This record gives sequence, structure tokens and C-alpha cells, in this order.
Amino acid sequence: MKAITPLSPAPDPLAQLQAEFAVARQALLEAEEALASEQAAVNAFRMHCRLKIGWQVEKALALRTDKQRLLTRLQLLRQAQDLGIPFDEEDPFWQAEEEEQEEAAESDLAAGLPLFTDVPHDKAAEKRLYRQLARRFHPDLAAGAAEIAYRTSLMAAVNNAYSSGDLQTLRELAGELDPAAVATLDGPDSQAARKVRQHIIGCRRRKRKAEQELKALRRESTAQLWRKAKRLEEEGLNWWDEVRLALEAEIERTAGEVAELSQQLALLEQSMADNPPAGDRKGSPPR
Repeated sequence: MKAITPLSPAPDPLAQLQAEFAVARQALLEAEEALASEQAAVNAFRMHCRLKIGWQVEKALALRTDKQRLLTRLQLLRQAQDLGIPFDEEDPFWQAEEEEQEEAAESDLAAGLPLFTDVPHDKAAEKRLYRQLARRFHPDLAAGAAEIAYRTSLMAAVNNAYSSGDLQTLRELAGELDPAAVATLDGPDSQAARKVRQHIIGCRRRKRKAEQELKALRRESTAQLWRKAKRLEEEGLNWWDEVRLALEAEIERTAGEVAELSQQLALLEQSMADNPPAGDRKGSPPR
């Protein structure tokens, strides 16, 4: 007579969910710890930058601004000279020309400087991210009541963030869970199982948010400088000495260029004053 093999007990769905929750919670703790650790390191580095090289960065940027202002003024005066018309800085035409040239050069002013500031506002990135989120969270794609509510809530938040130009909030919303995960709440679970599922979803949502914040942090110029300094330190080099010497050279070089441009501008202004254009009169030239 064959021995009867006892049947294995059926898996307990609630126990499986609780095990899944434990894994999700541990993953959340690790993601938040990684974010907090890097944030602390970057913040400390930013403070050291302000103390050690802050004045040099500000000086270099101020000199670059002065240089660009002088270049713009020289270009406008030469333009007026070529056209045979007077230059009047109060004239709306010349004001518009000056603003246009300064705006065109503004994005290059800080190029190459070790700026310990946030990432500048990026309208193109904002629009791309908005489109991605709209495709992902649109309520018309929902399959059940819980998913409809979830998508509607998130889509409203996405629209509000986009209309106010809040790129940081859009990035945080990108960390929200995929709506398909929320659809599981519409299943025939017990009340206890449903509660555990909600905890799992909450952990995964917070984990994705922490991961998105870490990605955003790593895009900041300060974080990029920190990683470069850290890498050089690991190679036995000193980033602070390197950047300080580079800034000193930049300041000396740009100060010389500013002095030379100032002299050129003074000579040109004197020349135009001594030799005014024929029929000198106020008024905007045709554009």
C-alpha cells in the first residue's frame, strides 16, 4: 500500500504580501539613505565653495559681465558710426539693440566657471517632461475606479506644476508609481490584504520619489563639482588648489581685457564726439 503524501498547505496571500512589504520597506530605506547621504555631502561642499572660492567666482563673473557690457557698447557705437547716425543710449532703438545683444551673450557668461548653484530653468526639459507625464497619467487610460482617482489626482498636479513653471515638482511627480500598480487595489482582497497593498504602494512611491530627487541632485552644478573634486582627491590631487589657480588666472586675464576695452571705448566715444555724423539729429533709425 502506497504511503499518502500530505498536500502542501496553500500559500497564504496575506503572508506573501507582508513579505513583499518588508522588501519594499527595506528598498525605501536604502533609497532615502542614499539621497540623504549625498545631499549632506553636496551641501557641505557648497558651503566650502562659498568660503574658499566664493569671492573669486563672484569677481570672475563680475569681470565677465563688465567685459560683455563694454563689447556690446563698442559694437553699438561702431554700428552707429557705420550707419552715419548718432548713438543715444536713451533712444528706444538703441536700448532694444543693447538688450538683444546682452540676452544673446548671457548664457555664455558663466561658461567654465565652478558655479555652486542650482540648475537653471530649462523650458524645453519642462515641456518634454510634461508630455511624458501626460501620456503616463491621463485619466482616459484608467481601468478601474481606484486607478481613475489616482490618475485624475496626479494629472491635476502635473497641470498645476506645468502652468506655474515648477520643474522640480514635475520631476517629483515623475517619481510617482505607475498607475497599473494602483489598479491592484480594485481586486477582491480582504481588508487586511488591501491595507498591506496600500503600504507597499506607499513605499514604492516614496522610493521612486527619492530616486528622482537623487537624479535631480546629480544634475546640479554643485553636485557635479563635488564629484569631480572627490575623484581628484581619490587620485591624490587637490581640486581646490587647481580651481583657485584657474580663477586667479581668469581674473587677471579678464581684468586686463576690461581695461583694454574701456580704453578702446573711450577713444571711440571721443572720436565720435569730435566727428559727429552729418546731419546729426536725435531719432531712431529705421529697422
